[in-house]
Amino acid sequence: MKQIVAISYGSSRRSREEVITVDGQEFRLTQTGADFDAKVFSRLIKQASGQCDAIAASFLPQTVRIGRHVMRPQILDLVDEWAGDTPVCCGFQLRSELINWKFQHALTHGQLDLKKARVLMMSGLAQYDFAQLLASRAASLQSLDPWTVQRIPLVLNGIKGLNRYTLATRSILVKSRIRRPDQSVFGLPVHGHFLRQVLRDVDVVASPAVMLESYDLSQFKNKVLLIDYLSDDLAERLRKAGVANCFALQTPLGAAYRALSFSVTEAIIGLLHDAPGALSSEDVLEFLNEKKVSPDLTQLYPGVGAAPRRFAFIIHPLHRGDLFRHPLLKPLHLLPKSITRGIERGISSLPGIRYGNITGIVSEANGVHAEGLIYSLFATPKEMKRASPEATYGKLVAIAKHAKDQGADIIGLGAFTKIVGDGGVTVESRSPIPVTTGNSLSAAATLWAAREASVRLGLVATPNQAGERIHGRCMIIGATGSIGKACAKVLVNLFDEIIVAAPNAARLLNLQEELNEMSPQTKVRVTTQPDRFAPIADVIIISTSAIEGSVLSIDRIKPGCVVCDVSRPLTYSAVQAITRPDILIVESGEIELPGQVNVSSDIGLPHPIVYACLAETALLALEGRFESFTLSRNIYYKKVKEIYKIARKHGARLAAIRSPTGLITEQEINLCREHAVKALRTWGQRVQSD
Repeated sequence: MKQIVAISYGSSRRSREEVITVDGQEFRLTQTGADFDAKVFSRLIKQASGQCDAIAASFLPQTVRIGRHVMRPQILDLVDEWAGDTPVCCGFQLRSELINWKFQHALTHGQLDLKKARVLMMSGLAQYDFAQLLASRAASLQSLDPWTVQRIPLVLNGIKGLNRYTLATRSILVKSRIRRPDQSVFGLPVHGHFLRQVLRDVDVVASPAVMLESYDLSQFKNKVLLIDYLSDDLAERLRKAGVANCFALQTPLGAAYRALSFSVTEAIIGLLHDAPGALSSEDVLEFLNEKKVSPDLTQLYPGVGAAPRRFAFIIHPLHRGDLFRHPLLKPLHLLPKSITRGIERGISSLPGIRYGNITGIVSEANGVHAEGLIYSLFATPKEMKRASPEATYGKLVAIAKHAKDQGADIIGLGAFTKIVGDGGVTVESRSPIPVTTGNSLSAAATLWAAREASVRLGLVATPNQAGERIHGRCMIIGATGSIGKACAKVLVNLFDEIIVAAPNAARLLNLQEELNEMSPQTKVRVTTQPDRFAPIADVIIISTSAIEGSVLSIDRIKPGCVVCDVSRPLTYSAVQAITRPDILIVESGEIELPGQVNVSSDIGLPHPIVYACLAETALLALEGRFESFTLSRNIYYKKVKEIYKIARKHGARLAAIRSPTGLITEQEINLCREHAVKALRTWGQRVQSD
């Protein structure tokens, strides 16, 4: 039985002894590690010398050729000296040939797409050929060699930066060894902070697996990893750490041996051919042809892709108080109103800023990941209406250009940014990436929330079968607006009677004609005075851009009515809502995106809930639909249905229903039902007296 001793300069966590069989030949494999201690590593090599058929040494720097310069680390010569006549295998040539072949194949055939990915190499020198390949295919490449080798908190940009560093410090590098991940800098424990800062702005991390295993893997959450091998143990740890995906080589010995490092694999191949020692390029080619090795990579989550699909979204303060959600402005929220009014007007003309990120979005349908860049304007709706549309267009287009530079493929407009001017049409015509207002999912989520609230309240019978109508009345306020019109076109097929309300009578009549053609059996009423019909409506949808005054007197609403408010700012305050415990006011439909979602900034919603318009942008990214899905003041009701199906497909959910006073609990719904049933007993008399 042939014996192989595998000695890692790094962690000893995988130390063990086992017997493995390859091509009918048995090998006794003993694995151990030096835990980054040079003296221990030297002792282990010397102890193995003459006691085994091959030594597999790992976690060592490799020889690098940059032009006419060759840099061979001294430790490689020392290992040969310590090993004596025992063959030493480091797996450098085998790993290099396989990495270049398999990742080149994946990039060429679409299994891996790095065109928009920001790649970080834990050590470009440890995989120099791979670094060159990635630099030619990725949006950007950085490497951490000063950190992993010398503990200098410095990031190298591109191959040129790596080359300059290597040539300038080669007299030091040839004597250096990779340091343990938790080693301090000048006695200060800054290692974790520096790496977290670097990882924040990258999508993909490339590293030898043996190096990666020495780090706290939770630092790589939501990142895509490119590594040289993937054992079952490492795969489980990566899943628990929440990495977005991991692409790895498949060992040329077969899937049963995927836990073996390349140094061990090289030793086995050499011993099988009675020629132990480092393999040449020709040896590797002969073995790959002999075994008919596939070029495919293995993935932690097949089908996910290399980098998260990136989108951008623009928000702004819905009222003056929201201005002070920003960390820099938060200390000013206690200032007198006279001063905060001045601040509101003064900063409204400022350009947009990068406000935060949203990460961890993962499709339940296909495992695709997405992440968002959140931008913010400083203008409230009041100030946005005071400014010219052209001024707002300029800010939005500038943000879109910045988002494209950051890798975003689509941008969404939130709140008043999609109301100003022509509903995003001009912005889309000037933007370098597609633009969506998110109104299709806003409409779908509004109907979703209204149905959910109605079912839970139980005062209007909901249909049990497809095609069955709800025997009740539904009023849509703001029905000629984009969201209101889309809601009306969906609801006209669901209710016995609908009432469409808006200020412009001519537009109402045109809408009524459309609705009658769509559903002749539905009674369609029109009104410019929604107060007239509030006492008889079972469900009311409020979708208006009015920011001053009340569009509907809360005292006129029928007890037991479900009021779904999609307006921003909201139509009713918490104080007003408390005066009517017999109606259920729902703040439209917010969304919970699939995955372990994290929103890094305060967008005015409890984490991880997001606005439906933001969710539409994210879902289009998951779907790979980088197109201007919803634009202008018109929403096609077919798109409302389509985006709802996309949302359900990827696992988006309606968030817990909220009112202006907070989350609506089952106890509150029961109390609302009790108040409504009691109030309805005299409601008819009250309406007649009015």
